[in-house]
Amino acid sequence: LTEQEKYCKSLNIPCIKEDYDNLSFLTAVKGKEHYPEGGERCFNCFYLRLKKTAEYAKENGYDYFTTTLTVSPLKNAKKLNEIGLEVQNEVGIKFLPSDFKKNNGYLRSIELSRDNNMYRQNYCGCTFSKGAVVKGE
Repeated sequence: LTEQEKYCKSLNIPCIKEDYDNLSFLTAVKGKEHYPEGGERCFNCFYLRLKKTAEYAKENGYDYFTTTLTVSPLKNAKKLNEIGLEVQNEVGIKFLPSDFKKNNGYLRSIELSRDNNMYRQNYCGCTFSKGAVVKGE
């Protein structure tokens, strides 16, 4: 988040952030805590994140919503786009399908991080992808 805030500031664009809601995440993936990375647990998380993004976008007058997760070679862009289109139909705001890893997008993200002295974490941010399992309250 700190890196995102610094980068947005450098571009003079607003940094939109939500409160961290681990309980909603744990609820969304309940029963799938030990599923392998890249499977159903991740798909539930994608849905949760994309729906929250779509709702924010709709409430705040945006024309589209999308995700930068498709830049990662570890994320299933096809599945992310399927979920995004499903959320589009539920929420009523257009989803912009993408695969940002194409055309050296992942390499470009590494270059931008290096050029801007940005920290890059080596996992998606989820407790399970980091290797630790926590219990919700």
